[in-house]
Amino acid sequence: MLVSIDKAGRVVIPKDLRDRLDIAADSELDITVEGGDLRLSPVRQRGRRIVELDGWPALEAAEGLVVTDADVTRWRDDGQR
Repeated sequence: MLVSIDKAGRVVIPKDLRDRLDIAADSELDITVEGGDLRLSPVRQRGRRIVELDGWPALEAAEGLVVTDADVTRWRDDGQR
């Protein structure tokens, strides 16, 4: 698949590929050089998946992780700044 690079050095990953590889905004990609090729690989969080919680999609907590109401409030407030 042929894509181009803009003046800022950005490459747009086509939507069908992003969907197939579960890459969304703010996803992390690992960039490596192999021979003369550039390779982008999604960084995956081990042990986490999307589950349904009260009819809403949610990330499954990592094993042993405890999240309190205070944690959620702090994260929400940090995200609004």
